[in-house]
Amino acid sequence: MPGTATVVANPFGTLSVQGGSLVGTTISNLQPNAVIQLGTTPGAAGSFAQIDFQGFDIGAGNTLTIRSGAPGQSVVLYNANAAAGAIAGLLQAQGGNGAPAPVIYLHNPNGITVAPGGAINGLAGLTVDTLGTTFTNGQTLVNQGTVDGGSALRLLGAKVNGGGAFKGNAIFLGTFGSANNPVNGAHFLSNGLQLWPSSGNSVALTLNLYGASPQFLNVKLNGNALVSMPSAWPGGSTSPPNNPPVLQGTSRPPGIPAPAYGGGSMIVQASGALTLAGGPTNNFVFPGGIVLKAVGDLNLNAVVITNGWTTNGQPFQGIFFESPNIISPGGNIQVLTNNLNWVNFSTLPHAPVRAWTLVQMGNGSAGYATADAVAPHLNTYSILSEAAANGQCYLCLINGNPVNMF
Repeated sequence: MPGTATVVANPFGTLSVQGGSLVGTTISNLQPNAVIQLGTTPGAAGSFAQIDFQGFDIGAGNTLTIRSGAPGQSVVLYNANAAAGAIAGLLQAQGGNGAPAPVIYLHNPNGITVAPGGAINGLAGLTVDTLGTTFTNGQTLVNQGTVDGGSALRLLGAKVNGGGAFKGNAIFLGTFGSANNPVNGAHFLSNGLQLWPSSGNSVALTLNLYGASPQFLNVKLNGNALVSMPSAWPGGSTSPPNNPPVLQGTSRPPGIPAPAYGGGSMIVQASGALTLAGGPTNNFVFPGGIVLKAVGDLNLNAVVITNGWTTNGQPFQGIFFESPNIISPGGNIQVLTNNLNWVNFSTLPHAPVRAWTLVQMGNGSAGYATADAVAPHLNTYSILSEAAANGQCYLCLINGNPVNMF
């Protein structure tokens, strides 16, 4: 069970502990199936209790419950020593006194591992955070069990890995490293983090990738998905901006090199339909190769998809759209990519396609040139990637004929 703890903030009234000792503001000797009961004062906007632990582990078969005493309560559980945390049992938020369960913020800057059979259940809202004092330091979040945030799950870490279930009707995933489960070698479509709705059959996923080096993201959404990765957040957000490629309507000035963070890769696949959400800037930005794959409809939703970061073209830095039905009811499909890289569709989309590639201009700047007739191609990512993983001649399967879809 977690170590000795100090209640450093408590706006909710008298707190009590079942299955442990509470003396003043010190909690100690937590036993299996311990309960920390919050007071009966409702939470005001922005208020939270904070409990700092000297070590945060929960062994198999053990449970720590954080129970509310009134509506609107939130609790920060912070690991204050230098050890990583391991959860093989259950950490859960629970409603009490007729109030909903509290919102939980679990923070360990030394890393958190949820073991097989372990679980964190915060169905009123859950943040699991392994970042340090800034957005660009911290350790890894590994999930081999279940992490369930109910209505809203927020994941923050230096890296996010594991084959367990991340559940939330809305999921925010932010990292300066990679987010994937690379256990199946070159079978890239089998290397995704497993994202599930907590209830229903849809997940709204927001991605935040902001590292100084190329990043690699691979996620599998089990159900329908609404996916957002805009170039700017709504007002009031404290999240760092996503790493920008060269955006539509802008250019990179002469003498400025390609960004060091360019050249990663992203796979986002859904077992149902996948729809893009453009956010306040109506764009989806990532300076690396992009694969968007859906078993159902792939709705690009007139969102401007941009990954242009190099004028030289690089292997695996194009874009793949894969679905039996690629649509954009709100307007043209608009894609801005790298010079010499392609925009690949598994089938002809049901919307016109406008394409631009990032090229070096006469003045030495990097800007976009219309590429409707040269960038779009008909190729299917799953066919090419699995052929390569199986040692087959994937180059023999590539269709090199451009298709003007405008």
